[in-house]
Amino acid sequence: MGFHLSLNWVSAFTVPMAGIGMMLSADAALAQSPSAAAIYESSHTIETGVKGVTTFPAPPAGFNPLSASAEQRAVYGLPPQPDPVADVAHYRKWARAMAAPAKRATTPLKITNLQNGAMKATGQHPAGPVGATTSVGSYNWSGVVNTISNLSNWSSTQSIYYVVSEFNVPVAQQAFGGVCDGGWDLEASWNGIDGFSNGDVLQGGTLSGAYCSGGTTATDYFAWVEWYPSYNIIGVFSVNPGDEMFVETWDTSSTNGYVYIADLTQGTHGTYRLKPTMPPYLVGNSAEFIVERPCCITGTNLYPLANYVQDSWTDDSADTFGGAHLYPGSTSVSTYKVTMYNDNGTQAISWPSEIVGNSQIILEDENCAYSGGCKP
Repeated sequence: MGFHLSLNWVSAFTVPMAGIGMMLSADAALAQSPSAAAIYESSHTIETGVKGVTTFPAPPAGFNPLSASAEQRAVYGLPPQPDPVADVAHYRKWARAMAAPAKRATTPLKITNLQNGAMKATGQHPAGPVGATTSVGSYNWSGVVNTISNLSNWSSTQSIYYVVSEFNVPVAQQAFGGVCDGGWDLEASWNGIDGFSNGDVLQGGTLSGAYCSGGTTATDYFAWVEWYPSYNIIGVFSVNPGDEMFVETWDTSSTNGYVYIADLTQGTHGTYRLKPTMPPYLVGNSAEFIVERPCCITGTNLYPLANYVQDSWTDDSADTFGGAHLYPGSTSVSTYKVTMYNDNGTQAISWPSEIVGNSQIILEDENCAYSGGCKP
């Protein structure tokens, strides 16, 4: 790619410049294996250049994740396995990602000047999709959240253990209708743990950006990981619009979080262990499947949402340490459909338009994000 979102890099906070590259440097599905947890917590020995963020050694030639034990996979940072009997569809997605030809991303991580943070509620309660348990409004999030009620501290039996998603990298563009708003419009697709009702978020996904100022236009796309508020978005490798992504986010304690992120189209993947540098620490009381507009242009001002038109997610799920299976379409726990609003809360700009079955989410943008431009 010949153009990169230079405003992301701490060392390059400018208008767009050519040639700045995006760089990178279990088995119990019903309950976490204690021995695998200990191995995850001790095997992340590869430094990334970002304090508190490490990765794992590459497996040897011929290593087969599908026949390996949870402990053997943990040595190399490969993510927990969904239950092949109780969670067949998600196991198949996991198995496909594990079996896909892949190369480990090895180039340096880059800390950006962007943040995907906790949900900023608007107070609106919009009409949600059919079957929605509860619908809420947000300035920065849109998507679906599964929650665990009455959990205020991390628990080895009740907290969210892992979240799994597969989605295609959305195409980013400025709003239709000839709108050119003089800067970057951004869209972040991610899954994660926490942030709906507390101040931390462990997460990973992709960012799509579209730039327009005067006669200059550009786009940029990359994969990233983050543990808010300890870190800003950390770019890990470049992706392309339309690439098929597999993301699994998990934890082994309130201060040990992991993100496995794979571009199945390009055959690139990486696992990152993140340790928070400050509280709040992980509670594990919510699992998210989100399209977000990041912060911050100046102060706490959110970026305009890029016109992504539609974003389809397939086979999304989460598991607790106690073995409960949670899905975007589930009603066994409190499930929230989240609609994103513009800065003054007058227009919905992104929402989960449909939940297909238990686990497929279709998100769309609308109003000023689609046609009118949402300049902050």
